[in-house]
Amino acid sequence: MSEIQKPPKRLLTVNEVAAWLNVSASLIYQLVEGRKIPVCRIGNGRGAIRFRSIDIEAYIASSVEQFQAIKAPKPVRRNLKHVSVRRDAS
Repeated sequence: MSEIQKPPKRLLTVNEVAAWLNVSASLIYQLVEGRKIPVCRIGNGRGAIRFRSIDIEAYIASSVEQFQAIKAPKPVRRNLKHVSVRRDAS
């Protein structure tokens, strides 16, 4: 008896990923070009771009981790040489 295989999860289009992340489709293309999100290319030539939901979830998780790792720098207090402060002895 052969095992019954589950069909693969559906691949997502650029517009579906953009709607999921609430960003523009052009930002998704920029993330693809910058190799931030892995893609599947279907067809001849460059092909149609499709995404696996697990890759998008991994991108979201990595973005959250990177954001939490960044600490705000302490403000620099500048020494103003052209300002003099007089204190009256009262």
